[in-house]
Amino acid sequence: MPSESAVPAGPQPAAGRWQEPRRLHPASVVLGIPLRQLVQAVAFPVVVTLGAGRLVSLTILGTLGAVGLLFRVLAWQRHEFAFDGEVLRVEEGVLSRSARSLDVARVQQVEIDRGPLQRMLGLAALRVETAGSSSEVEVELRVIEFDEAVALRDAIREGKARKVAGTTAVGDDGLPHDTAEAADPELVLTVPLRDVVIAAVTGARLLFFPAVIAGGLQFLGEMSGQFADDLIERAEDVVIGGADALPGFAGVPVWRGVLVGLGVLVLAIVAAVVIGVLQDAKFRITRVGDDLHVTRGLLSTRDSVVPLRRVQLVEIRRNWLRRLLGYATVRIDSAGGSGDGDRRVTVPLLADAAVDRLVADVLPGVDGVPVLRAHPRTALRRAVLRWVRPWLALAAVVAVARPLVATWFELPAWIGLALLALVPVAGLLGVIEYRNLGHALTERVVVSRRGALSIRTGLAPVVKVQAASREANLFQRRLGLVTVAAHVAGPGGDLVVLDAGTVDGADLHASLVGHAADPYPHLSAGGQTEPA
Repeated sequence: MPSESAVPAGPQPAAGRWQEPRRLHPASVVLGIPLRQLVQAVAFPVVVTLGAGRLVSLTILGTLGAVGLLFRVLAWQRHEFAFDGEVLRVEEGVLSRSARSLDVARVQQVEIDRGPLQRMLGLAALRVETAGSSSEVEVELRVIEFDEAVALRDAIREGKARKVAGTTAVGDDGLPHDTAEAADPELVLTVPLRDVVIAAVTGARLLFFPAVIAGGLQFLGEMSGQFADDLIERAEDVVIGGADALPGFAGVPVWRGVLVGLGVLVLAIVAAVVIGVLQDAKFRITRVGDDLHVTRGLLSTRDSVVPLRRVQLVEIRRNWLRRLLGYATVRIDSAGGSGDGDRRVTVPLLADAAVDRLVADVLPGVDGVPVLRAHPRTALRRAVLRWVRPWLALAAVVAVARPLVATWFELPAWIGLALLALVPVAGLLGVIEYRNLGHALTERVVVSRRGALSIRTGLAPVVKVQAASREANLFQRRLGLVTVAAHVAGPGGDLVVLDAGTVDGADLHASLVGHAADPYPHLSAGGQTEPA
């Protein structure tokens, strides 16, 4: 049992195995190259040598491969890392040496990534990110043994917790131990495979396969040269002279085109499901102390940590199809990390009944989405105009352009009529958006809701608001409306309250400015500062 005596925090025996500099796994010579860099490195010499003979091409590619392999071996031999319980040190470089030191107290996230081949070989990549912007130091160890990656990750987390606590206790074995027991993991949520599939077929991933087809056709068109030009000319003949002008296509039944369209749709659904399952299968969030641990992935797995105190914004998204099915997507944005994807966790799908529970887990002290204040009736006019205006403008452009381009080609009149027919639909969407507008300000969060086809509800902790702004254009001023923005850090950007009443907007803006100036008034009054 630990005794009551305490010693200053310092290098700990728990991290002793890492104090001596060590190299990465030898497989990092090959597996340590990111796939994007490998493709970029191979693509250029392959394209350059296409015009040369086969022997010349193979000789050049073989020479470049041998030189690259030699450089990778030298880089592996010169890459060393060590951790003493407080500082993670990395030295690397062949011709130019670099040394980086990460204070464990500044560590924001420690992630373990494992691709399919790495999992087969028992390897993993460990990435350590510091708190702050994307320009902060980042260390990535590609690759080490999986057991070592887990042990080093745990040692870094323990070292950070120990340094934040400030002291350690000496146990009966004469070794320092943490004064507080490690928190037990608490399961927050799991996303079943069925919901992962539903998320794939009801979201933007459904557009992946058609986009690939369009890109492939464009690439083939650019590479085919004269063949593509001839095909376009024959298509023009069809438009002018009818289907008989294109041999082989006359009398083709319409149902064949319908079948092709259905086939593309089926393939798009299959592609979306495969991508979704590979990325989000086994999605799981557990809470350990004040951190959320997120794991996901089928072939390539990812294990990341989101400190609750760094959460800047929680956004709940519901498109029209997911609303019909009773589902939502929740995105959690945090500060720190090396890129937007590293600072953003998206729960692929969650039942509406479970959204408030997740919000309460992510934002301590917040029971869920509070009751929102409706916006004034004048916001209806602005919402309808915002949706109708683009279609009216396009119809006007078509009407003006028809006589101007008549000498070159005849612009069908039905285009303008179709645009006008969409105006009532756009007006209805404006009404729906107005009915969804709302905002709220509590002691802990500021909330905003907006959208028509896709409704977004954002919650930002008031202590994370760095600044606030408000603006009103001429039309808004005439209607007594104002737009207020709460500026927070992280990839999510600002939380915008659209078309609030002038008085409500002014009060909201004043409150947010006060929070930005003094985010912890109860601590400032006692002479304390923001907690770590």
